[in-house]
Amino acid sequence: MQYGDLKARRILSLILCMAPLHGVTGRVFRNAFVKAFPGFDRAMAPFILSVDGSRKGDAHYKDLLPEYNRRIPVIPQVLSNDAPGFVSTAAVLADLGYSEVNWNLGCPYPMVTAKRRGSGLLPFPDLIRSFLELACAHSALPLSVKLRLGLDDRREIMPVIQALNDFPISRIIVHPRVGVQMYGGETDLDGFEEAARASRHPVSYNGDINRVADFDALRLRFPSVGEWMLGRGAISDPFLPSGIKGLGPPSDPIASIGAFHDDVYFGYREILSGQRHVLDKMKELWGYLGRSFGARSDSTKRPDALKAIEKATSFQAYDAAVSALFAGAAWKR
Repeated sequence: MQYGDLKARRILSLILCMAPLHGVTGRVFRNAFVKAFPGFDRAMAPFILSVDGSRKGDAHYKDLLPEYNRRIPVIPQVLSNDAPGFVSTAAVLADLGYSEVNWNLGCPYPMVTAKRRGSGLLPFPDLIRSFLELACAHSALPLSVKLRLGLDDRREIMPVIQALNDFPISRIIVHPRVGVQMYGGETDLDGFEEAARASRHPVSYNGDINRVADFDALRLRFPSVGEWMLGRGAISDPFLPSGIKGLGPPSDPIASIGAFHDDVYFGYREILSGQRHVLDKMKELWGYLGRSFGARSDSTKRPDALKAIEKATSFQAYDAAVSALFAGAAWKR
């Protein structure tokens, strides 16, 4: 990755938001990331379900408690097709000190969409309108919406945009895929452009920003977009947000990654029970982060230590594999 080449053209005031990846970007990850790597201005937390009548101290909200989220402004996200439950959940979040709540209309997983939640609601603009009539009238917090172009067909978004236009939405964040694509296939930039032009609300972009060059091309095409959401690309390359803002990488990227890893690893060891649970979380992280490591002798080859990380079934085996990776691998971005 090239950093700093376009520094003169960078707008340091542009807003970069950490995307919500369920099971990955929780509070342990968020705090470790912003401690180690600059660039993000705010983060959107992975969704919680709406729960009618929940208490502020309920474990349901533990990841969002203020004492765990002091390093970066966090936007809570709610997955719901139940407007009264959404309103109740927003009230708890307001009591916790949040100033915005995001409604998830983008989750593509079949177990979610089958219940008409996430992107499963996009084919039903009348249901979305009914939801917003109650939610916008009674929510204690301003409402933003994160959505896809549709569930099965990108044409599904236009009636949804028309519905959103009739309500006081603070902004919409569009991932330019349909739900059935999950996270594969090409992003539909024409579909994003059409939706952005039709929206009366500010539109943010989310999807497949993996390199500084990706961002440059998107910013050139969509100059009116002021907020950009980075997810998998920033997990694979934690220096991407700072690179987008024209900041150079550290002199020793491996050492920075190592310090970040340790904060995540030992953070999980403090709050999770059992070696397997911790190792499963770390292996999920390495599924992204490992893409940026290559063998020191040939950076195009996958380091053997990554295979050992995947096979580790104890902290001892995992620690040895990670030590071997940091000692013998190269950062290839």
